[in-house]
Amino acid sequence: MGHPTYTMSLSGRTRAVLTTLVAVAAFSVAGVGAQAAGSPPDGPDLEAMALAPSDFDGGAAIDSQGFITPGLPAIAEYQRYFRPGARLAGRRLLYASNIIIAFDDAGTATSGFAAFQAELNTPAGRRTIGNSVVSGFKQGASGKVKLRSVAVGRPVALRLGQGAFRLAIVLRTNRGRIELALTALRVDRAIGLTGLAAYPKTHLTSAPAVLATARLAQRFQQGFILRNTVPPSIVGTPQQGQALTADVGHWAGAPGAFAYQWNRCDTAGANCAAIPGAVAQTYVPTASDSTARITVTVTASNSVSTSSASSSATPQVP
Repeated sequence: MGHPTYTMSLSGRTRAVLTTLVAVAAFSVAGVGAQAAGSPPDGPDLEAMALAPSDFDGGAAIDSQGFITPGLPAIAEYQRYFRPGARLAGRRLLYASNIIIAFDDAGTATSGFAAFQAELNTPAGRRTIGNSVVSGFKQGASGKVKLRSVAVGRPVALRLGQGAFRLAIVLRTNRGRIELALTALRVDRAIGLTGLAAYPKTHLTSAPAVLATARLAQRFQQGFILRNTVPPSIVGTPQQGQALTADVGHWAGAPGAFAYQWNRCDTAGANCAAIPGAVAQTYVPTASDSTARITVTVTASNSVSTSSASSSATPQVP
């Protein structure tokens, strides 16, 4: 890397580039606006889904991390930056960064991801990214490193998650060529953006970007595994002709939809059997339920997993 002063100057500049680069990507996906920070109440846990030091092959240490106010229509955003020296796929990285963005539903995330990818397939979209890199250098310029040109490649699809691609960026400076890689990944209602920077005059190759995205995909997959944290319950009085309503309880893992099955049980609340056709959120007991006790089974689902939980039995239906 050369003289220590140069190393510090270049590191800060490349950090500024990565910050700007990934922020522009997040802006393109999320739009403009503001909401409260933090993971959504029903999940996924964005902090747990972000790349961690254990996802690297060594030398990884977190520089900074935390939630920021997202742009609408995103509802949560988490950022994590790593210090120089992390090793991955045989490469020692100058910097690595990761941003996780959550939306209200998978449809919004899907359309935002598709729009971002489509934009990068146009010369104008790639110019936007290139201009953001130039801005990052100008903001942190100290005169030691001069940016001569920026080349942004076309997005290359990756078979990871429910959609992913990588983007190569080459910076030519008076101190040598610097290679950057941006990857984007979507799973259900979340999008992950990863930025990697190689040391000057070092070939980044596609392997670190692909491996980082694959490990991020594993974390995303785990983040959307549904878990019931508070069991369903039944609201209402168990009497013939009076409606009972299923309360779904609480779930972790970002459920996207709920299905219902009402069950008829014996007087002890055991030996329950599904009531044919009783699959709405409400159920009205009939004469067939006389002396029986009622439960409801709620099945939560998203694009990654499904999970079911049942309520306690009601008192006997008169």
